[in-house]
Amino acid sequence: MPENHHVAYLLKQYPRLSETFILNEILGLEEAGTQISIFSLRHATEGRFHPAIASVKGPAHYVSNPDKAAFLSALRALPDLRSDLLPTVLEFIDLLPQERRARLVLQSIEIARTVRETGVDHLHAHFLTVAAHTAHLVSILTGIPYSVTAHAKDIYRATVDWDLARRVAAAANTVVTVCDANLTFLEERLAGSGSRVVRVYNGLGPQEPVPSEQDRTPGLVLGIGRLVEKKGFDLLLDALDELAGTVPDLHCVIVGDGDKRRALYDQTVRLGLEDLVTFTGPLPQDEVAGWLRRAQLIAAPCRVGRDGNQDALPTVLLEALGAGLPAVTTPVAGIPEIITDGVEGILVESDDAKALARGIRLLLENPQTRLEMSKAGPAKLAGSFDRTVTIRQLTEAFRTPELVA
Repeated sequence: MPENHHVAYLLKQYPRLSETFILNEILGLEEAGTQISIFSLRHATEGRFHPAIASVKGPAHYVSNPDKAAFLSALRALPDLRSDLLPTVLEFIDLLPQERRARLVLQSIEIARTVRETGVDHLHAHFLTVAAHTAHLVSILTGIPYSVTAHAKDIYRATVDWDLARRVAAAANTVVTVCDANLTFLEERLAGSGSRVVRVYNGLGPQEPVPSEQDRTPGLVLGIGRLVEKKGFDLLLDALDELAGTVPDLHCVIVGDGDKRRALYDQTVRLGLEDLVTFTGPLPQDEVAGWLRRAQLIAAPCRVGRDGNQDALPTVLLEALGAGLPAVTTPVAGIPEIITDGVEGILVESDDAKALARGIRLLLENPQTRLEMSKAGPAKLAGSFDRTVTIRQLTEAFRTPELVA
């Protein structure tokens, strides 16, 4: 790979509030001297963005929706691409649901033309689904190598098409994944495919000084994440119900949005917790950071969903380390790689509201324990999740295997 290489990021939708790990990664690569171009297969729809988006230097291209003009444009672009490999493209397309085929082919041709014109020498997709499928096709049409980062929903859901995933992974020069738990899982699922799988943690950039205990709000418990089954916020509400009336100043702020929002609101009312629980909705990164610096602990009762979906390496727990905020969480996938039980927080069994309540009570009632965990958090972040280190590892992963020393 050239010293000053140009990487195209292929994403299903950019930007997204819930995908701060991608934003952090792009910023880290640009800081390290990598030129980035972003290709989004969908327009941003959330209406709110992290302020750090403004610091991204690379252009964001929003790929056209298929129409007659896109079809004609694709026909004009084909002679400049590897049109002799169009049968290979169509063979791959036949593996996908019929309703997705035309869109994916036309978008892939549009991206292929642009990356050839702009001197891109590597493609990188996040999630082993539509963005990775697109990178695979663009690579066929251009000869530009690609890599893909596999996360959680794209590998753990029961509906994953592993024949398709193995094909994409085998053609990639590297499959990156974000924790050792994922690495073990993928090595088993992709065994025999010839795939190269490496673990590169998501990293964070420089952090603000850890706030003092006096700057935190007594009794404030924080929950951050999408309001979906795997995050376990229903368990947090049940735990708060266990603690209500017995823990002074108890209050909980839950940040995020998702398909369980109405159910969680209704549960709050049913339990009579309206005065104890505040739902803020989704917030940009700077406001989330403010809550991380005000709370006394974060609760992340992650679980394996009924569809198999689960968290891999929750970014919010990395951010909690940086803020010196102790966590009460569960040993799902890569979480024990972030939180060592009794060091940066407490691990409790998943799907156990009573155990969650005991962990929250223990931390709220023991300021010395919180202080020790608060000191341990930034040390863990610096040792394992420093962006300057993880970006070097990622850049190495981008290189084709025969070039790796």
